[in-house]
Amino acid sequence: MSDEDEKKIEDTFITQLGAKYPFVKAKGCNQKYAIKFFPSVYCIDASGTVHSVPEDRMPTEAMIEELLAGVSLVPKAPEGAAFDALRSMWQKREHLKLRDHLAKMLAQPNLDATLREVYTAHQQELEKRTERATQRAEKLGAGPDYLASKDQLQRLEREWKGLPPAEEAKKQLARFSGDAAIKKEIAASQALEKLLAQYDTSRQSQAKKLVVELEAFAKKHTGTLAAQQAEAQRKRLAGG
Repeated sequence: MSDEDEKKIEDTFITQLGAKYPFVKAKGCNQKYAIKFFPSVYCIDASGTVHSVPEDRMPTEAMIEELLAGVSLVPKAPEGAAFDALRSMWQKREHLKLRDHLAKMLAQPNLDATLREVYTAHQQELEKRTERATQRAEKLGAGPDYLASKDQLQRLEREWKGLPPAEEAKKQLARFSGDAAIKKEIAASQALEKLLAQYDTSRQSQAKKLVVELEAFAKKHTGTLAAQQAEAQRKRLAGG
């Protein structure tokens, strides 16, 4: 994404550097994202949570692998109206409805061999994803970013309603609600989000004010992940 002249984007990144990824020309994005150098990489997950910023660090392979675990692409299905319902349920992440649909189709005694192969493959894929999503819910329960985990667990609970991943997500969320230390972590993370939203760090005067506020925040919430994140942000804004 860039607000540079379209020809400059094409000449520099596509022609000279041979970039294969898509580009979006967006007016004012340099100011909005406080871009200071090119290229600048932001790592943002499917829910919109920012996991790394250009001046912080490049996302590691391990981080990308972890984030991709929460991404669910629609499996390929043959063209034709006969598979529209199948595609739709995958796209809408209606997993319980999808499970029942596949079971119903495969229960037909005279089902065409080609169709049976397709539905069986999708059923196996759903079973694999169900297992992975259940394991992911359990892993999210371990933290340490309990606010981000809470958001993702709530999403798992919605998308997998009636299936094991939703049950595991519900169990972890109930544990969060009953654990004083976790509730403290979530409250601190929410307070940090609220604080950061009040300042435009592309403006030097506001960035300086935020540095002061972040120092106070880290002291107030000492011992929490949010305090560590606030200190890291303070150092970044203060230039180390």
